[in-house]
Parts: sequence; C-alpha cells; structure tokens
Amino acid sequence: MRTERALWRQGISDWDVFMRAGDVRGISRKRLELLRDRACLMRRLEERGELRELGELLPPGERWRLLRSWDCRFAAMDIEVVMEGCRMRPVMVSLIRGGDPCRTLIRGDDLSWRSLGEGLRGVDFLVTFNGSSFDLPILSGCGFPVGGPMQIDLRRYSVRAELPGGLKRIEATLGMRRPRELEYSTSEQASYLWRLWEERGSKNALDLLTVYNRYDATSLVKLAEQIYLRLSRKAMENFPAQRVCPRGARGNCIIRDG
Repeated sequence: MRTERALWRQGISDWDVFMRAGDVRGISRKRLELLRDRACLMRRLEERGELRELGELLPPGERWRLLRSWDCRFAAMDIEVVMEGCRMRPVMVSLIRGGDPCRTLIRGDDLSWRSLGEGLRGVDFLVTFNGSSFDLPILSGCGFPVGGPMQIDLRRYSVRAELPGGLKRIEATLGMRRPRELEYSTSEQASYLWRLWEERGSKNALDLLTVYNRYDATSLVKLAEQIYLRLSRKAMENFPAQRVCPRGARGNCIIRDG
C-alpha cells in the first residue's frame, strides 16, 4: 500500500503512466525495473483473464482485489458440523458457484469426496468466512480435502473493511436481514436440528438446517462484494481522482511490490 500511495502522489495512477515514467522518487532503478517487469506480467495476465495466475502474484493479504471479477471461477462455501465424540464432523456443505443456484450436499445422501470434487471442478477461488481455520481443516480431517482452489477467507479482510465480528454481526451492519426463522439460529441449534433429522427423521428439521446453511453461503457472495468495494475505496483515499471499478468491470489492477 505504501508503494501505491508513493506512486499516486507523483501522479502515477495506472500501468500506462507507470511504464512511461522515468525516475520515480523513493524507488531505486533496480527496484523500479523489477516493479515494471511485475507490472507487465500482471497486466498481461489480467488482459488474458488469467486470474488464478494473477492471484499467485498477489500477496495473500491483497487477494481481495480479485473479488471484482465474480464468475464461475469463484465459489462460496459454508459447512455445518456436529460433534461426534471429540471430533467435529461435517454434515452439510453448501456451494454457490458464480451465479449458479446454491447446491447443498448432505451426509447420508450426496456428501462425498467425489461429489464435493465435482462441485468444485474448474473453480479457481474458494471463498469462505473463517474457512482457513474452521471449514477446510474439518473437511480435510474427515476425508474431504479441498486443496485445488486458491483460498480467499473473507474474515481476513472484514476488519480492514470496517466490518468486525462474526458473519451475523456483519450482516446486521450491512442491513442484511435473515428470514424470521433464521434470525436467532446458532451452531448449537444447527447441531440440534441435525440430531432431530438423524435420530427422529424430522424432515422439517433437515429443511430448516438446509435453509440456514444455504443462507450462510449466500451471505458470503454479498459480503465479498462489500469487502471489495470498501477496501477499494480505502485504497483510493489518497488518490481521489481514481474511480472504484464495479464488480465485473475490466480495469487496471493496482501495482503491488510483491
């Protein structure tokens, strides 16, 4: 971020201006050449739509910038778990890929390593909330490794976007209201609903848990958009002439000293 702002203060607002600039204050000639090489590569990757390769050049803390281009290469995921002995085990996984309808995999029905892999086939970026510490380790420990897509954990960026707290608190901050039957749902209630289904065959309990899980996954798509917009605006604070690109628009990525 400091490198970006130093460039902006000298009127260097995008790659074209950067490539034409001579000496840049505060940057040695050697480092300037390295930055230009990196900028050329990143520009080519963006023009070709090679977001996965572009993401690999960005530091993990800056991968929120990729959220501008939400399409079928992105999937949001949320899981529900229950305690069995001393271990948490997944009983439900909801996936939303691009603009497709949400798909929910349920234990005892279609939740398997194969079905999860099929749902993520071709996905370059997996978006979660606290997934790097919770969802993904639990899935991996129970035989459902998710190692292909690049991880974008929204919790990593939410505080920077001035959206502290858990997912429900963030939803309230953004004015996202849950259906009445889900307003006070908790992980403990989710476990209770699963037990009702598993032990008593309550279809109503399973349906409510499915709606709860799908709503969490749907929220991630909306949260990803808000995080992109908020962090873009924050990044541009020292360069007010810049316009925040809407999701889906093409444009220059901000130059980073990776």
